[in-house]
Amino acid sequence: MIDDPDLRLMFKVECEERLQNLEQHLLQLEKQPEFAVHLDEVFREAHSLKGLARMLNVKKMEQVAHHFETVLKAALQNDRPLTACVIERLYHGVDDLRALASEAVTGVAHPKTLGDILSQLEEERVGARTEMTPSSEPIAQDNGATTADEPIAADPLVSAAKTADEPAHAEAVAYPAPDSGLHAAKIDTIRVSTQQLDSLMTHVSELTVNKNRLAQRLNDINDIIFLWDEWKQQIRPLHAAPDAINLETRLQQLRSQLYEDNNRIDYLNNEIGSGIRAIRLLPLSTTFNLFPRMVRDIAKQQHKSVNLLIDGEDTVADKRVIEELKDPLMHLIRNAIDHAIEAPEQRRLQGKPEQGVIRLSACQTPTNIIISVKDDGAGIDAEKIKRHALQRKLYRADELAAMSEQQLQELIFSQGFSTADQINDISGRGLGMAIVRSKIEQLKGHIDIESVLQQGTLIQIVLPITLTTTKVVIIELQKRYYAVPVEAIERIRSVTAEQVFSIDGHPTLLQENQAVSVAHLTDLLELPEQPSRQRQWLAVIIAVKQGRIALLVDNLIDEQEVLLKPMGGVLKRVRNISGVTVLGNGEVCIILNPHDLVRAAYGKKRPLPVPPTAKADKPTVTKNRRILYAEDSITTRTQIKRVLEKAGFIVTAAVDGRDAYEKLSGDQFAAVVSDVTMPNVDGLMLTEKIRRQPRYQTLPIILLSAMGETVDRERAFELGANAYLSKSAFDQRLLLDTLKTLV
Repeated sequence: MIDDPDLRLMFKVECEERLQNLEQHLLQLEKQPEFAVHLDEVFREAHSLKGLARMLNVKKMEQVAHHFETVLKAALQNDRPLTACVIERLYHGVDDLRALASEAVTGVAHPKTLGDILSQLEEERVGARTEMTPSSEPIAQDNGATTADEPIAADPLVSAAKTADEPAHAEAVAYPAPDSGLHAAKIDTIRVSTQQLDSLMTHVSELTVNKNRLAQRLNDINDIIFLWDEWKQQIRPLHAAPDAINLETRLQQLRSQLYEDNNRIDYLNNEIGSGIRAIRLLPLSTTFNLFPRMVRDIAKQQHKSVNLLIDGEDTVADKRVIEELKDPLMHLIRNAIDHAIEAPEQRRLQGKPEQGVIRLSACQTPTNIIISVKDDGAGIDAEKIKRHALQRKLYRADELAAMSEQQLQELIFSQGFSTADQINDISGRGLGMAIVRSKIEQLKGHIDIESVLQQGTLIQIVLPITLTTTKVVIIELQKRYYAVPVEAIERIRSVTAEQVFSIDGHPTLLQENQAVSVAHLTDLLELPEQPSRQRQWLAVIIAVKQGRIALLVDNLIDEQEVLLKPMGGVLKRVRNISGVTVLGNGEVCIILNPHDLVRAAYGKKRPLPVPPTAKADKPTVTKNRRILYAEDSITTRTQIKRVLEKAGFIVTAAVDGRDAYEKLSGDQFAAVVSDVTMPNVDGLMLTEKIRRQPRYQTLPIILLSAMGETVDRERAFELGANAYLSKSAFDQRLLLDTLKTLV
């Protein structure tokens, strides 16, 4: 075992890289033995490993690497043909080199003796070499290498100096000799352990939580100022009292300072977070390169010929995503070899090339990575899936008959489902594909599948680039907070009892002329029922691969970027829950799993969310209560949206004037309420754009402004606004009375 912990870590990292390269070049050499360049690359990597082992006095590994070189050199010099048998021995040699590298790092001895390893690399076993030591056989001198007659220095600095003329050691030498100009050396890169990066990322994510807490303090001071303004109006002596004036000045100063602090911490959080996330991004090649050897070994075991093609391995993703991807991809590729790729003789009869092809590819969008596993095998037989599902009593015949071909294909991801006729060490237990889906959903991703019988199957995995933080909408249910990931939310709207009707016994509502199943979130989470006479709810419509569902909740709180903390221990996989987070106000909030919620909703009958006396046979046409509300501040937007929805309006929110104008054409609104000061298109510009359209000449427009400038007020009425209300003296009754008058 290497004594120096720093050198041990460096050795481990470099060995992993070089052994992986050696294996990749060996795979290429096996496919194209006529190309000498592959043989050169294998020889070069073996030579580099020998130099690395010599530098750190890992004698067993040095000897094995040297014998590896000897076999390759014989092939390079055409003294010994590179047969399939020789290549097979080289593969075993790579495994032994990996085990010896592990021995040098962990101290756990490799079970094989050095003599057995060396004999395996030779064409004939030679008993005299069973107890060979590094000095018992001279090492061929090549590229200026030393021989075994020279003492191998125990000091890695001396070894590095002696072997610095070897090409591979230009990379391997981490500590130059004393006379190599240390005073002028510049360190361009440093190695940082992944644990340190994980820790930093956790701290940055905690900083996000504290940023939200500071934003909450800013909301608190705004509420205090709002209350102060109300008191000032009610108690006239306070209006001009010196103490009151001082208090108001201090409150305004405090708000201004908090606003600046909030902006600054927001900027720093984004800069530091994006920087560390960029450092954590790794190429998918770190995982993809593990599979060529696996494909080669499994195909050989099953007497099949399979070519694995890899594209997009330079696509980057968060370290945790790459770590978690290994097992799902392994199951998908093993499944493709075992179930999809036919035997060579069968492929020949079908007019296909004898060698099957599996293509593993990746690409990236601004927010996601997309990984595909595609084969040209037998495809998925829907009828065979039906038979096996019935045999295993997973579904009834009538349920299977009602499924589309796409739904039948997706049954391969069900727990306990397998079409294998026998169980082996590759597949047949019905666990692998279920594990794939479960793991991908834990990573906040989803799987798509396309298959054509006798032509092949494409399985596509869509994942976020990073997993540490996520944007969520905070909702309230029975005075508790829950969070739904933003990417799963299609729309949030108010729903009245009259808008819910029944289809086949399932409560349903219409959303953009499409029926959407309705469920109380309390039912899905199996919370105790509380008596309620509500006739209006807030519906969060979520859409995932499995379908759409409208979740009825009590209230909408906020939209935030939060730190996602996965559940641990026995709670690692809890149905309907992805993890937890801590909100800015210190509340612990459960983050819901949209995929589980949709599956749960489709799996049970749900009562209609209406009182027993109400009729729910068909949707009722009611007076238009839809309000389009534009506001760039999420806090103000949430506050006023609550006020409007509590008064019975159905509110569509827009983040600025441009967004509002685009949404205006998508629905029929009773009125437009807009802030004046917004980015892109402000309230005045929005009013002007709306009034240019003849069909919107009578649409009521109410503008809200924190400035209260007379010029803006006059300009608003000139452009066609119906009302202009001041935020500084905001009274929700005034807004509601204005809407009541205009709508």
